[in-house]
Parts: sequence; C-alpha cells; structure tokens
Amino acid sequence: MAAATNSIKCIGTVSVIGVHSTDRVILRLSSMNDVVQICSLSQTMGTAFPVTVEQCKAAYSTFLTAYSLNTTMTVWFDNVQTGTSCSTFSGWEVATARWAALTK
Repeated sequence: MAAATNSIKCIGTVSVIGVHSTDRVILRLSSMNDVVQICSLSQTMGTAFPVTVEQCKAAYSTFLTAYSLNTTMTVWFDNVQTGTSCSTFSGWEVATARWAALTK
C-alpha cells in the first residue's frame, strides 16, 4: 500500500456537506472534483493529525455555517490514499480535515 498524502490545501465554498449512515461526515468544496470522508462522528480517524469525534462535530458545525453563509473555507486534508490535489480525489475516499477555517 502506498503512503498517504498529507497537507492538501483546498479553498472554496461548501458544495456538499452531509452525514453518511457509517457516521462519516462527507464534504466537497467548490474547488474539489469529488466528495471525500473528512471525519467520523463515532471514532477518531487518521494517523497523521488524527481527527477526534469532538473535532469532527466542531468541523461539521463550521462547514454548516459556511454553507449557510456561502462563504469561502480553507481546509487542509491528510491521510489521503489516492488524491494528491484538490482535483484528483477519488470519490468517497478518506481525506481527514485537520484544519477548517472560514476565510474572506
């Protein structure tokens, strides 16, 4: 298995935010080619900058706010197995969100 890619920075508005029945939070920014799994509402995800359940809930709230306000976000992704940039993610792959910030 190839090493995961870390520190992928994407900037854009929230196009998709949702919760899958697997407790995974799903996200797609306008600058991304597909949706990714950014964290879990029931367990810590990732080994590089692990995202806890508490962090996941806070990030989800931040993404909902950004979606409601149609404001730009900056997100840093880690633990990505396939994608190497915002435009090369494999649909539904894990890409944990270690940093989620509303930006102007």
